[in-house]
Amino acid sequence: MMRPKILLIALVISLAINLAMLGFAVARMIFEPTSLANAIHISPRWAYHLPDERRKELRPLLREQFKRARAQRLLLREKHKAVQRALAAEDFSEKSLNQALVELRSALQTSQSQSHTDFSGFVTQLTATERKDLAKELLRRSRPRDHSPPRHGQPDR
Repeated sequence: MMRPKILLIALVISLAINLAMLGFAVARMIFEPTSLANAIHISPRWAYHLPDERRKELRPLLREQFKRARAQRLLLREKHKAVQRALAAEDFSEKSLNQALVELRSALQTSQSQSHTDFSGFVTQLTATERKDLAKELLRRSRPRDHSPPRHGQPDR
């Protein structure tokens, strides 16, 4: 009779420890972006031409810009869904569709303005040489479109 109680207590303790570890792992994933997320999103394509140490110096600025861009993307998704709902409504209303499109256009303009402000803020932190390199990088036709790591120091394709 004593043995089943001990096994039950051990099982409850083990379950509690496993749930606590799972909670810590989930919290860490939520509140700390993975290194893959950092490589993809924290370093936008206009930062790829910079050496790793310079990108690390600019990382706080890039993180702030990333947070603002994320908020803008969420708002844009919401506005796109509103347009989709207006299109798919059983009682279609041109007025509702036009209102949803006006709100989407406004959100797009705000997002573009914020993007330009963030880009300008980033560029003001660069040296003259880094700005010239960035100008060349942006004009290059064969920029990588995937999310591979930055190619700093490698010859152009």
